Amino acid sequence: MLVESASNTISESEYGTHALVIYENLETLREFYSQYIKKRIEEKNEFIQLASFYETEDSVRKTLSAGHVSIDVDKWEKTENSLMIMDSLKKYLGNESQQSENNSDKDLVGYAKEKGKAGVSFLGDMGPFRYEHRIQDLLAYESSLPTRYDIDLKRLCLYHQKDFNTLSKEQKQKLLSHHAFAIKI
Repeated sequence: MLVESASNTISESEYGTHALVIYENLETLREFYSQYIKKRIEEKNEFIQLASFYETEDSVRKTLSAGHVSIDVDKWEKTENSLMIMDSLKKYLGNESQQSENNSDKDLVGYAKEKGKAGVSFLGDMGPFRYEHRIQDLLAYESSLPTRYDIDLKRLCLYHQKDFNTLSKEQKQKLLSHHAFAIKI
């Protein structure tokens, strides 16, 4: 699917969506998250959390500030408190990962609502699991998440095509069947 079409499709999906997005390369991912974040944060009054893996937090900020579609990152991160950029290795496999993800999701949506936001979009790159050779943990983690959320949250699980290709046919099918839909960009 073309990046703009994928961004619009997911952006217009209902809260509760748990989607899998397979991206071909980092350039494609940057274009996707830039378009998606701009639309959701500026037009839809949403809180965005982006957990990146194949680029640093500063690289993400630079892409959002001066990339395909730019936003005022300082404004959204520091003034509006509507954007949180983090390292997915720390998020999924570091000390921060100890808290139950479902409770974390509810807390994040609660925080967003307190700030007057419509809801939350969480974009998380699943690369750390492959990097750390913890595929069974990846499958267990994905299986622990609901296929559909009953809170104002959209969760986008991001997979680099090369990482996804290393999974067995059964592992791929398990991941695909646990998401509301999957898109390849």
